[in-house]
Amino acid sequence: MSDVAVELIHTFSALSRGEQHAVLLELARISEANAGPLSEEELTAAGESVFAIYDAEEAGHGEAKKG
Repeated sequence: MSDVAVELIHTFSALSRGEQHAVLLELARISEANAGPLSEEELTAAGESVFAIYDAEEAGHGEAKKG
């Protein structure tokens, strides 16, 4: 992954959930415009990735509160 992509992910992670959602929707719109509609498998994989990020974030907040 390029340095620019890594920085994009880092910056994205600093956004609020609402901003992250808006950015994801815009990226999906751009992707569809450039490459055509996403397949069912691509949408499923993207959704699983997003929810894994949210789960990890929530788990981290729970551990931070305990400590």
